[in-house]
Amino acid sequence: MLQANRRSLLLAGAALLAARPALAAYPDRPIRLVVPFAPGGSYDTTGRLISEGISPQLGQPVVLENRPGAGGVVGSLSVARSQGDGYTLVLGGLTAQILVQGVNASLPFKPMEDFIPVALVAKVPLILVAAKRLGVSNAQELVRKLKAEPGRHNFSSAGNGTSGHIAAQHFVDVAQIEATHIPYRGSAAGLADLLAGRVSFLVDTPSVVGEHIRSGAVVAMGVLSDSRIPTLPDVPTMSEAGLPGVKNLEPWQAVLAPRSTPADVVARLNAAINSVLARPETRERFAAIDLTPMGGSPEQAARFFSEENDRWVPIVRAMNIVT
Repeated sequence: MLQANRRSLLLAGAALLAARPALAAYPDRPIRLVVPFAPGGSYDTTGRLISEGISPQLGQPVVLENRPGAGGVVGSLSVARSQGDGYTLVLGGLTAQILVQGVNASLPFKPMEDFIPVALVAKVPLILVAAKRLGVSNAQELVRKLKAEPGRHNFSSAGNGTSGHIAAQHFVDVAQIEATHIPYRGSAAGLADLLAGRVSFLVDTPSVVGEHIRSGAVVAMGVLSDSRIPTLPDVPTMSEAGLPGVKNLEPWQAVLAPRSTPADVVARLNAAINSVLARPETRERFAAIDLTPMGGSPEQAARFFSEENDRWVPIVRAMNIVT
């Protein structure tokens, strides 16, 4: 009798499973890619290249959403708190998940616990530029002017804890000068004030400052990388400019998902992103704005993420710029 009842239950369960509609294959609706910075910067550019590239492969629109604020915290937090189903992603990386740890006394999310790296996307160089009104032509002249006029100068960034902020503050510390940091909500506003002469200097990416360097609207001081930038070959490295103490800092970008995102979904997204990065046309577009494609497996991305976390968080915390 007991065996008959058990058989009846199994048959009933099988009938229910057969009647239930099959789970839809991922993805079955649009995907949201959050860029935690304002439009106009390198993250915005990369985000559009990735979203446009993976959309046809996934068969669904990948909608880019700019959610700037607090050096990437606002947009990153919105994704960390979202459901881990593969439909909400963030284009983060060094700035939005690692550097922010060193400048936030109470970060509302835990980067190493709340996210899973999906794929490394690109590295981007940084350039120190000065306002034309300062009348300086190289990094040594900039340092001398700032030292001669202590307390009279400032520098902008796309927000507290961003790579531009950390790199510029590092320059200030190494050069032993005085300058006030003014955080903006994105690169565009700070650049506008630099062009207008209200900001003395800043550090940002070639996609933000390159055309203004070429036009002579701002003056390039140096690249914070091992080598010069192909699209701006006349701009020296900081070491060549006579400031070897200024360490290289190259922000990197990665697509991240909430930690609970299933492994098969992460693998699907990773394959799509790597396919986009391998295309000659993507590499050409990246090269035009001085981005170096990265790529690799989710495991490689996770290992790189951890290594960079261990490297940079102590350095930034030592700057004592916690907000």
